[in-house]
Amino acid sequence: MKRLTIRLAPAAAAVALALGLGAAVAPTAQAAPVHPVRTSPWLSGGELPLSSTFHWKAEPKTEYTTTGQFQWLFTCGIGDPTTEVHSSSVSVMQFGGAKNVVASQLLFHFRSTAVAKAALARLERDYSSCAARLDKENSVDISSGKRLHWTVTRTASLTEGAAYRVTGRDSAGKLADDPDLYSDAQELFVQHGATLSMVGIYAESSKIDNAAGAGSTLRTMDYRLIHA
Repeated sequence: MKRLTIRLAPAAAAVALALGLGAAVAPTAQAAPVHPVRTSPWLSGGELPLSSTFHWKAEPKTEYTTTGQFQWLFTCGIGDPTTEVHSSSVSVMQFGGAKNVVASQLLFHFRSTAVAKAALARLERDYSSCAARLDKENSVDISSGKRLHWTVTRTASLTEGAAYRVTGRDSAGKLADDPDLYSDAQELFVQHGATLSMVGIYAESSKIDNAAGAGSTLRTMDYRLIHA
């Protein structure tokens, strides 16, 4: 089993404007304060990248929150991911609808905004050096016996977020057959306040490599965190 399979170790208030109807000067009531629309930090299936291709469906019954440790959560981490980013807890929800493709969203919760910002900065550093680190491991395709090569591409970014595409191929260009990593992945991260939201899509297929929707998903993740 791939190690990246996740497993454990009010509505806005309307503005009211009341106009008086008396014969004298009609008094106008003060407008009620406008409050931002509250949203859930969880995305809908249609807000994930490649939704028109894979028709994602959120699976709320899979949602859980834990303070436990994970073996693996994102491609370019080193060691236990919750220890690496210093999160206090992690919430997870899966998305279904696509055969042989894994899709999920994670919410990392931190004790402060400063710790969350540091976590995002750590992830961005890790992803910038990830391909070189994976290549140095000299991993070999388990079916072809050929040397594997990995690429990590930053496909979109925000002030407080970034999206990445990860691909692995052997020296003949075949999809990587690796015991730990899928050959293809898209991973998106956005931080706001003391929460960091992540979306991950994984498959043994180049069909998930189109990152045209990554920027839109990042902006939606950001909006949902800001207004949650």
